[in-house]
Amino acid sequence: MGALIFFDWETRSYADLKKVGTWAYSEDPTTDIICAAYQIEDEPIQDWSFLRGDYAGMPLDLEQAIKDGIPIEAHHVAFEYSVWKNVARRAKYDWRMPDEDQWRDSMAACSYYAMPGALDRVSRAIGRPGKNPEGGRLISKYSKLNLKTAKTEIPPEDLAKFIQYCRDDVAEERGVSDFLGDLTDPEERVFQLDQEINRRGLYLDLTGIENATAIVTERGEELAGRFRELTGFNHGQNAQVLAWFHGHGLHLDNLQKDYLTDLLDELPQGECRDAIEIKLQVSKASTKKLDAMARQRGTDGRARFQTRYHGAQTGRWTGGGIQPLNLSRGFDFSGYDPDLLVSAIGHRDPRLLDRLYGDAMDAVSKATRHWIMAQEGSRILAGDFVSIEAIILAVLAGEDWKVQAFANGVKLYEHMADKIYGLPPGTVTKKTHPVERQDGKTGELAFGYQGALGAWLKFDSSGRHTDERIIEICQAWRREHPMIVKMWRGLEQACLEAVEHPGTVTGYRDIGFEIKDEWLSMILPNGKRIWYFNPQLRTKMPRWHQPLIKEECREGSCSCRPGLGVTYMAQKEGQWKRVNTYGGKLTENAVQATSRELLIPAMFRVRDAGYPIILSVYDEIVCEVPHGHGSMAELKELLEILPDFAAGWPITAECWEGERYRK
Repeated sequence: MGALIFFDWETRSYADLKKVGTWAYSEDPTTDIICAAYQIEDEPIQDWSFLRGDYAGMPLDLEQAIKDGIPIEAHHVAFEYSVWKNVARRAKYDWRMPDEDQWRDSMAACSYYAMPGALDRVSRAIGRPGKNPEGGRLISKYSKLNLKTAKTEIPPEDLAKFIQYCRDDVAEERGVSDFLGDLTDPEERVFQLDQEINRRGLYLDLTGIENATAIVTERGEELAGRFRELTGFNHGQNAQVLAWFHGHGLHLDNLQKDYLTDLLDELPQGECRDAIEIKLQVSKASTKKLDAMARQRGTDGRARFQTRYHGAQTGRWTGGGIQPLNLSRGFDFSGYDPDLLVSAIGHRDPRLLDRLYGDAMDAVSKATRHWIMAQEGSRILAGDFVSIEAIILAVLAGEDWKVQAFANGVKLYEHMADKIYGLPPGTVTKKTHPVERQDGKTGELAFGYQGALGAWLKFDSSGRHTDERIIEICQAWRREHPMIVKMWRGLEQACLEAVEHPGTVTGYRDIGFEIKDEWLSMILPNGKRIWYFNPQLRTKMPRWHQPLIKEECREGSCSCRPGLGVTYMAQKEGQWKRVNTYGGKLTENAVQATSRELLIPAMFRVRDAGYPIILSVYDEIVCEVPHGHGSMAELKELLEILPDFAAGWPITAECWEGERYRK
């Protein structure tokens, strides 16, 4: 590890950090600094606080270290960067700003090594003490000024505790950084690109957001009134509403959306059905996503730091703030025009949207992506890889017939439907056999990573097929993909052998495994690794042993037998816990991580060609490009240049441009 400055701020503000996000929080005029702590290389930790009477300007040793170009590291550097840029550089303090490529992030290293992101959790995961528990009380009392119980004056004794808490955070950050080490040089470049993209931010159409909010609010009030007229209660009075249904002969387990939606399939016409339909419509009439967009906008209209580097174990970005990776897709009917939908929403008339799009709430939901738009003088230009996961799965597994089909431009879902139903090639089309094509699509999405009945039902809850028929389709899919089935088994066995014999490099085809320090690593075709912390072998029943579902498993008459499996520690469902893995999951990790290794060099090519990137969404690159520069044809060409390890893979890209983000 090279020389570093370890740094931490403590701040206070009337802005709610969780609601407005890092950047808007730092721009709020009420946001101010309580104290800072820092450690330059191996020197003792230092602290600074204007509230204590310290000189407002930057400490001289810190300023000299910044001038000398020593990188400055924080945990979740977006916060420290934003506060430094928007608060510490105000006239009151006038601190020198580090260069943008000078910043490092210990949270980025946590993400890279698939460790918990929160400082306290990762610190405890590696055997350190964790954060000073005094901090939570101090932050609630003096930092969150929006709370009614907050105080604006910090007594000297609590200020001293705050400064100590800040110093302790620097010590924990240093401990985590020493344990994990630096990012590799290639990944440091990716992180710096990530920061460049996040600092650029996403321009959000506030007028459109406000128009959509007005429609949702009006329709929500209408629906709530109809619900009260029908039941006599507000839709949120759950106990009374359940009792009302009970009095009308319908005994409900709960009022959750998924439960009520499933119930509608069997419920006859009548008051109970009407009440459930209205309640489900009310649940759509939420302004949470729209409110988040409005709050996260900076003073220049751009929402910054909305994605997280290496947020998924596979290396892909994940979302934060407005969750731009999970925004609703637009309508998929032929000729759909985002600008027309935005224009219709501009009338703030839910009845107009009902007439044009069938349901006002659905129309507003479908428009969510369109509030990301280009500023004046630019347009959105985006491109993504076509069917990239399916192609990489076929390539890595050696499913040669399928690789050739992609190379020949065969339509995947239609092709799979022909295979599943035993029809001559070219029989199924979107127009002639839409149901069979949908089964081909669902099978492709559900079965590639060792999924079966449960995976199918996640994509298709229509009830068109019995469980037995779905299992038949799954078996047909597997018969057509013997090499993919073999890959599941091959990766699971190679993974198990690597854990069983540390120091040995094992593998299946182009995917390797090796124990490195406290991690099991998966080695991708280009040499990049993804990481699994503290791997252990545990005896477990096979995944198809399902005593809650299968009678023979419940009675003990099944043929399922326990065997050795690989487990590791991971952040799942908000907890740091031990989880199992298996061949299908390892296959999914390998495919998605390899997909990311095609995306990354494409992002650098696109950036270097003058296309400012504002977002990457899985296998899509979204740019905000000045008018007169670039084209869809050039972007497509840039995307389709493949690295040496993927030479010959049948990867193609689709591109589009427009004023607003879509797809």
